[in-house]
Amino acid sequence: MTTQSARADGSRLPLPDAKSFGGGRYATNPSNPLGGGTWAVNNGFWENGRGLYTDYLSSSGTDRTYLGRAALQPSALWLTGTNSFALNKVPDYLRTVNPTNDPNKLVQVAVFGLWPRGEGARSTPLTATEQAHYRTWIQRVSAGIGGSRVLIALEPDLAITTNPARDGVHDPRVRQSLTRYAAKWFHDHNRRATVYLDAGASDWLSPDQAAALLRRSGVAYVRGFSLDITHYTRTPDNITQGAAILRALARRGVSGKHFVIDTADSGRGYTYAQWDHRFGSSTFDNSRSCPDGQATLCNALGVPPTWQVVQPAYVAALRLTAAQVRVTRRSVDAYLWLTRPWMYDQASPYQHDKALSAARSTPFAALY
Repeated sequence: MTTQSARADGSRLPLPDAKSFGGGRYATNPSNPLGGGTWAVNNGFWENGRGLYTDYLSSSGTDRTYLGRAALQPSALWLTGTNSFALNKVPDYLRTVNPTNDPNKLVQVAVFGLWPRGEGARSTPLTATEQAHYRTWIQRVSAGIGGSRVLIALEPDLAITTNPARDGVHDPRVRQSLTRYAAKWFHDHNRRATVYLDAGASDWLSPDQAAALLRRSGVAYVRGFSLDITHYTRTPDNITQGAAILRALARRGVSGKHFVIDTADSGRGYTYAQWDHRFGSSTFDNSRSCPDGQATLCNALGVPPTWQVVQPAYVAALRLTAAQVRVTRRSVDAYLWLTRPWMYDQASPYQHDKALSAARSTPFAALY
């Protein structure tokens, strides 16, 4: 870690080294916009001294080693219609993690604004005022990004808009049209932004459902889609799911898309049905800490983020089949950390014990 400092939330914190990669893009995916350059690492922006990075800085011994597995990896900052509506917020973050304005450094954000009253209120339709606020917010986020190299995970949990009426939203097409508005706006105004729409996870939508959702939500304007942001399914299963979604999109006349997979919390991957059978659905978002290195149905770090997705160590660790390797080399732009397994309910507040457990119990320790 460097001794360079950057300003975050009024405090001066050391800025971790960006993640570097050697080698060139895969011949079967030469246009991968996530390849090359470096990936920025968050130094505690918006933590206010009470988060993963500041916990890592204040720790020592084995705790520091374990916390560093997560704190020193590139991950996405979540932007909402509240925390980033002010015009200065996004530029402040970009300056914090990229103080030299390096054009080759990639910064990652999740844009999460379809649920201004929380997902628990999803059955209440958005008002005209809320819809207008969303569009204005997207314009402000876009203005803050400008020409910077940014990855945007657009609307995690967009897949909720396909849920059955008993568990879904009463205005799915409204929220999908807002996502389409955002996708087109970023496409038209941020030439170096790479956008992926949420397509659920391997245990959620069928490939045809996901393809229909993506088409309605603006996939034509973006690089592709993301998988497993808020679920915990195995990475190989999501590779297979992504390939099936690509085929379903092609049947609908949409070709040339790629996808990314969230791997932050899939170290001991499991499905929603498996969790519900044992613990009930109400606690799904707040996965339990692993009590030991052999436990299942618990929170553990997956493989570290990278765009070099078929490097031999990853292929071996994930036990990918030959068919999955072919799909991954051609169509998976990256393994990303978009989820935050060190947070309560994947959102807030930060939990020290949960962060330690997730790092300590990962079966992929050799990759860190």
